[in-house]
Amino acid sequence: MIRRKLFIGLLLATAALSGIVIGRFSFMRVTPAASPQAVVLQSGTALSPARPLPGFQLLRQDGAAVGRDEFRGRWTLVFFGFTHCPELCPATLAMLSGLRGALDGVVPAKQLPGIALFSADPERDTPAVLDAYLAGFGAGFSGYTGAPEAMRDFATALGVPYQKMPMTGDDYMVDHSVAILLINPQAEVAALFQPPHELEGLRADYLQVVAAAR
Repeated sequence: MIRRKLFIGLLLATAALSGIVIGRFSFMRVTPAASPQAVVLQSGTALSPARPLPGFQLLRQDGAAVGRDEFRGRWTLVFFGFTHCPELCPATLAMLSGLRGALDGVVPAKQLPGIALFSADPERDTPAVLDAYLAGFGAGFSGYTGAPEAMRDFATALGVPYQKMPMTGDDYMVDHSVAILLINPQAEVAALFQPPHELEGLRADYLQVVAAAR
């Protein structure tokens, strides 16, 4: 546990101070539906019009059942990953924590984004497992899991599918997208960011999308 906290702390410090580049090891690429861009971004695509989140019924890390209304009234950065992910997921989450820190004090509190981890491994990622995992990344994080079919359908509807990759014995890894989605306060997908992810570029893009939505 101590070693893991030190590892996450190092990732957080690196992301916050220098802006790490993430995403070169992604196996999948995500292409949003063709639509005119409201703004031109450095590292992603702003969707115009924004696309409503598909309906879902999942479990938050505290065990509460939630749906699309969970994301109304706030900005949220969404990432699909899993707690057994050795490097890519913790690095991405650390970078997003650094991004949130870089926005704190720059935008009003209501525009400071939450960070949502949707599990790509719901069979192992119970609400309690997600809660313990996310505790090491700081404030603003929430985790979501559910029945495997529900999680898979939700990810596919968003254009970020994932799949199991068998390993030795009963062990497995998960092949998943490293795309980051930005959800607006109307529970719509406002932008999609493709890897590689860089903190300063995401910060500039986030500010641009939020400003355009005013």
